[in-house]
Amino acid sequence: MKKYFILLIIILISNSFAQTANSYFPENQGHVWHYKMIPLDTLNNPIDSLVTFRVDSFSTTAYLYNKDAKIVLTKTGTDPFLYSQPFLDTILYSFEQNIGYEYLGMNQLSNLIEFLSQFIQDSTGGVINFFKSFEGWQSNYRFANTVNAQYTILQRDTTFTIDTLVLPLRFQILGKRFNDQTIQTDIGQYTCKKFTLERRLSYLITFPPPIPPLAVKIVGIVDTLWIAPQNWIVKSFFPSSTVDLSLLGLGSFTIPGLRMDIHNPPVTVRNNDFSISEFQLYQNYPNPFNPVTVIQYSIKSRQYVTLKVFDILGNEISTLVDEIKEPGLHEVLFNSEKINNLSSGVYFYLIRAGNFVQTRKMILIR
Repeated sequence: MKKYFILLIIILISNSFAQTANSYFPENQGHVWHYKMIPLDTLNNPIDSLVTFRVDSFSTTAYLYNKDAKIVLTKTGTDPFLYSQPFLDTILYSFEQNIGYEYLGMNQLSNLIEFLSQFIQDSTGGVINFFKSFEGWQSNYRFANTVNAQYTILQRDTTFTIDTLVLPLRFQILGKRFNDQTIQTDIGQYTCKKFTLERRLSYLITFPPPIPPLAVKIVGIVDTLWIAPQNWIVKSFFPSSTVDLSLLGLGSFTIPGLRMDIHNPPVTVRNNDFSISEFQLYQNYPNPFNPVTVIQYSIKSRQYVTLKVFDILGNEISTLVDEIKEPGLHEVLFNSEKINNLSSGVYFYLIRAGNFVQTRKMILIR
């Protein structure tokens, strides 16, 4: 009986660990993901001529926005190698027990804001302010959630005006976990956690109190993701969809679909092995930033490199690099929280590498 009891405890512990969100993210910094991104036509057939590639890199960890964050750098382009191109954006993840959080920032909402601004009268910046309220950590991946049970990640109600028409609207991000699924990928076979994330816009029909408003869905964009142990996202898919806004007098339009698969590059080449033909200091990202930003630079020969940050009066704020560097593409993190009394404003970062000197500016927003 004791043996069976011990076996039961082991099984329960094993299941608990299997549900821990952090166990699905790579342990070691420096992990790199290579993705192939295939656009889909209106029938969800792949458009091979428009294939692009994406590289993500687990850069470092930091305490950001009140959570322990894993900072992933990302870049996209037509070259399957992408090694000579700088990273252009960041993705932030955080994990607490059975929940995987992702930071939702304005850069991820820019396309939606641009689209809505075409239709909505927005002389006061109402659209931007509405979506800015979304910024923050979102509990997208709930590993212990009941299978096939939908959960609400974010919900905001507002009113927009289109011409003379006043529209009460609700924006939601909804999640759902499905049964685990075993899939074959370029890097192996994995039993994955499967989630959907839906970004839904609904029209609100109001009733006299205490009856709550009725939300009638206008559009829902559903992204399906497969998450593999120690590899995180290995596949995602959202189909092309037609959005019919004829009831609002806005006609209809099609949102193209996209399939993203993890893959192995044609040959293995490390970033710093790629030929760099110039010295270059790249624009930091994100910019504006708060509190962390990434600065990248490339050097074509072995040089003693200094990279420093200055305020608008020319006072030195921080030294980020002060050593000999090998040729290649390099990156460094600037965390404004490590410097006391650093206020919002414009700052400059300057690189010296041999005879090469270049300066760029960045903006800190508190």
